[in-house]
Amino acid sequence: MPIFCPHARRIFCAAVSLLTVLISSVCWAETPITASPAVEIAYDTKPGTFYQLQVHRDGTWENLGVAVKGTGEKHRRFIPSGEYRVITPSNTWALVWADEFDGDGLDYSKWEKEENNYGGGNYERQAYRTDPKYCVVKDGVLQLSVYRDPHTTSDGKTQPYSSARLRTRKRGDWTFGRFEIRAKMPDGQGIWPAVWLLPTDSPYGGWAAGGEIDIIESRGSAVHETTGALHFGGPWPRNTHLAHAYPFPKTNAAEDFHLYALEWNANEISWYVDGELCQTRTKDEWFSEAARTNPSAPFDQPFHLIVNVAVDGRFFENTDQQADRLPNSAFPQTLEVDFIRVYQWAE
Repeated sequence: MPIFCPHARRIFCAAVSLLTVLISSVCWAETPITASPAVEIAYDTKPGTFYQLQVHRDGTWENLGVAVKGTGEKHRRFIPSGEYRVITPSNTWALVWADEFDGDGLDYSKWEKEENNYGGGNYERQAYRTDPKYCVVKDGVLQLSVYRDPHTTSDGKTQPYSSARLRTRKRGDWTFGRFEIRAKMPDGQGIWPAVWLLPTDSPYGGWAAGGEIDIIESRGSAVHETTGALHFGGPWPRNTHLAHAYPFPKTNAAEDFHLYALEWNANEISWYVDGELCQTRTKDEWFSEAARTNPSAPFDQPFHLIVNVAVDGRFFENTDQQADRLPNSAFPQTLEVDFIRVYQWAE
């Protein structure tokens, strides 16, 4: 649920024939907000301050879209006629990006489909393909599905399974924040759904020197628990990682939707499931081989989201799981995502 500061005060009101616009602020002096006959609003911003547009409906103020981080320039947008105000949230999480998957297809302004046949360096056995079959938005839910569809690329590389991998790179990139994912996992052995973060343009080098943050990883049929991890150190093979598992106290990951969250700042990274703290890692536990004097590195750079479903691979080492044991009737194996929301802390 979007959050705003309850103590914001209204400081300006302007009326036009089609539009009444109100602006509230808790942080700075009066600044006019303008609306043109074309129903454009504009307001000045301060660098680093978050601004949340609200609309007045049925006696209450509702957030309209996500919060905008000020740049020092005037912010402009077009809106329908109505009564509006702008508040500056403080001491709270401000919603800055979200996909509720309420449309009839994938929003390509937020997501890119990846295509490759090479198993992610983990001996995985899926081909990531861009065909609509493997990525569906239906009834308010994103569905990423694995099929037993062999696929061969032009260079002759063949994988026995096909699925989808999405990323927000250059469409959604963040340094620090709170990430919320409401999702339901598949439960087939050898099926590996994940929601995770990779650096967008890391100054520390390639994987895993640049870092990796795994928010959710579900290990096939072991749906009684969820796992998370950090990868860091030097470039492979001089990398290392920290991992944890969280057992579900009631319904497992495939029986119901659960709310997974990650909170990340320069000093620590914490994982939550359904509001319960699972694990916290501090900057004393990670390091960057390329930046030993920077205790926050490599987790102090912009990262982007990835959502995918893999098959088999190193994640299943020392387990007795193989996707080939599943009957054909068990496919498709589907990861369902109700929403993904990203917040940043408003001072």
